[in-house]
Amino acid sequence: MAAPSEGDAASLLPDLPGGPLQAYRARASFCWKELALFLEGEDTLRLKKSIFSALEDDPLFARSCGHELSLEKHRELTFLRCKRVLGHALVRVEDMVQNPLSVLTLVTCLGTYDWSLAQKFLLHLLVFGFAIYKSGSERHLEYLPKILNMEIFGCFAVTEVSHGSNAKAIRTTAHYDPATEEFILHSPDFEAAKFWVGNMGKTATHAVVFAQLYTPGGHCHGLHSFLVQIRNPKTLLPMPGVMVGDIGKKLGLNGVDNGFAMFHKVRIPRQALLNQTGDVTPEGTYVTPFKDAKRRFGVSLNNLSIGRATIVAMSVMNLKLAVSIALRFSATRRQFGPTDEEEVPVLEYQTQQWRLLPYLAAAYAVDHFSKWLFLNLAEFQQGLIGTDRGTRQAELGREIHALVSGGKPLASWTAQRGIQECREACGGHGYLAVNRLGDLRNENDPNCTYEGDNNVLLQQTSGYLLGLLELRLQGGARLESPLGTVDFLEAYPDILDQRFSCPSVTGCLQSSVPLAAYEWLVCYLLRESVQKVNQEKRSGSSDFEARNNSQVYRCRSLALAFLELTVVRRFHEYVHQPSVPPPLRAVLQRLSALYALWSLNQHTALLYRGGYFSGEQAGKMIENAILDLCAQLKDDAVALVDVIAPPDFILDSPIGRADGEPPLGSPICPVAPSCRTIS
Repeated sequence: MAAPSEGDAASLLPDLPGGPLQAYRARASFCWKELALFLEGEDTLRLKKSIFSALEDDPLFARSCGHELSLEKHRELTFLRCKRVLGHALVRVEDMVQNPLSVLTLVTCLGTYDWSLAQKFLLHLLVFGFAIYKSGSERHLEYLPKILNMEIFGCFAVTEVSHGSNAKAIRTTAHYDPATEEFILHSPDFEAAKFWVGNMGKTATHAVVFAQLYTPGGHCHGLHSFLVQIRNPKTLLPMPGVMVGDIGKKLGLNGVDNGFAMFHKVRIPRQALLNQTGDVTPEGTYVTPFKDAKRRFGVSLNNLSIGRATIVAMSVMNLKLAVSIALRFSATRRQFGPTDEEEVPVLEYQTQQWRLLPYLAAAYAVDHFSKWLFLNLAEFQQGLIGTDRGTRQAELGREIHALVSGGKPLASWTAQRGIQECREACGGHGYLAVNRLGDLRNENDPNCTYEGDNNVLLQQTSGYLLGLLELRLQGGARLESPLGTVDFLEAYPDILDQRFSCPSVTGCLQSSVPLAAYEWLVCYLLRESVQKVNQEKRSGSSDFEARNNSQVYRCRSLALAFLELTVVRRFHEYVHQPSVPPPLRAVLQRLSALYALWSLNQHTALLYRGGYFSGEQAGKMIENAILDLCAQLKDDAVALVDVIAPPDFILDSPIGRADGEPPLGSPICPVAPSCRTIS
C-alpha cells in the first residue's frame, strides 16, 4: 500500500494531544498513522471514525459519569441504544455482503464503547437475522426488513438447561401435524427449557428455535431450526403456550437480557421451518438435499461458526483495549530510579516490558488471524448460500470449523490472561472500576464458555488433525487443505527428525525460527496423540473412552499448538510480504518474532522432552531473544498503542487517555467534573 497523503492522515487520523506521552512518541521508529493506514486501509478507518463520531455526538450515548445504573435501566438503555445504532445505518446490508470485514468492524467498534450494546446488536442482526437469511428460503425473506427496522426483535435459541455443547441431544421437539400443516413445538420438562439465550429475557419478540423434527409415524430427522414468535411485538406479553423470562444478573454484560423459554404444545405454521437443510411437504414427507446426515447437521449449526469467529475478534479487541490502557499508564507512571531525585517510567523496567509487550504483540498477531479467518468464513458461507456442495467446499468447511473451534479458545484465553496481567501491571489504579480493566475482564470472561466451552471445542480441532493423519497413514490423498494450514504435515516424518540449530540469540530474533519449531511441535504432539489413542484402544477402551483419555497433555495441547502455529505463520507471512512499506518492516517483524517466541516459550518442556531442544543454551537463547525484542519494542510501545486505541470517549479510562494526563474529576484527579448526563 502506498504511503498516505497528508490529507488522508489529517482527515482520518488527527494528531494526538500533547502531554506526558509525547516523549515516547518522539522516540518511535515509525509513523503511527502510516501503520494504521497500512493495517486497516482508508475505508475501514473512515468507517471507524463515522461509528465513533456517531456515538460521541449522540446524547443517548453519553457516559454515566460514575454512577451505576439499575439492572432494569441498564437493559432499557442498551435496547434504546441498539435501536439508535440500527437507525444510524452505519453499515448498509449491501456493504456487509461486499465487504464482510465491515461487519466485524461495526461489532468491535460498538464493543469498544460497550460490549452489552455490541452483543445485543450482534445477536439481533447478525446471529438471528443471518440465521434466517442463510438457513431459510425465499418464503422467509419478508422478515429481513422487519429485523432491520426493529419491527421484530430476535434471539437464537439452541442451548437448554441440560444441554449446551452436546447440541445433538437437545430435547425440544417439533412434531408435524399434516391435518393442520403445523408443527407442534414442545418442551417435555424444565431440563429442555431454552436457557442463557441472549435478548430472550425481556426484549425478543421472535426466536430461531432449534428442536428435534418429527414427521408422522414418529420418525425423527434430527435437529432443525424454526422461526417462532415468542412475544407480542406491541405489548411484549408472551404468546399462548410460551413461558418466557429473564435468568437474572450476571457477572458482566448486564445490558443484555439473557432469558429462558418453555413451549407447551405451541403450534407454528409449516413455513416456520427454516428449510435450507431439510423441509417437510404439506403431506408430512421429509425431504433434504443432503445424503449425509452428519453433514446436514453440521450445516444446520453453521451459524455457530459465525458466532465463534466473531468472538475471536471480540477477544482481540478486549486485549487491545487492556494493553492500550496499561501501556499508556506504564509510560507515564514513574517509580524509583537511579537516584532518589530521579524517577523513571515503569515501562523502562524489564519486568514491565516482559509482562506487557508480548500481549501487545499478541494483539497484533491474533487480530490479523481473526480478520483472515472471518474473510474465509464469509467465502464459505457464500458458497453455502449458492448451494455449492463440491469437494473443495466440504473440505473448506471442515478446515474452517477446526480453525474456528481452536481460534476461540486461543483468543479468549490470551485475552483473559492479558487483561489480568494489565490489571496487575497498573497496580491499585488498575483495580479502580473507573479505569475499565475490571469491566474488560468480566466482559471477556464469557467468551471462554459461550458458543462452546473452550476445552470442548479444542476436541474438534484435534479430531480434525487426527482424522487427516489417519487417512494419510491408510494410503489416502496428500495432507493438504484449501487454506493450506495443514500442508506442512505432508513432510510429517521428516519434520520429526529436525532439531533446533539456531547458533545465536541474534538468529532467534526472526519469526522463522519459532515457526520451524512450531511445525516440529505440532508433528510431535500429533504423533503422541495418535499413539495415546491407539494405546487406549489396545487396552480395551472404546473409541469414546480412548478419545476422552487422550485429551489432557496430548490432544488438547495439539489443538492449541496448531492454532498458535497458524497465527504465527499467518502473521509472519503478512509482515514479510514485499508490499509492507520499508519504514514499517522492522517494527512489524519484531512484533511477529516476539509473539512467536513468547508463545513457543510456553512449550519449552515439550521441546526438551521430545528432543527438539538439547542442552541449556537452546532454552536460554529463546528467553534472551524475548527480552531483547521487548527492549527493542519498548520505545515503539506507545506509538503501537496509538494505532489500535480508540478515542478517549470510547476507551473511557482515565489512566489510558491519549494525552497521558488524568482528567479533572476522575478518582486520579478528584476535582468536581463537568460531564454530560444521560437524559
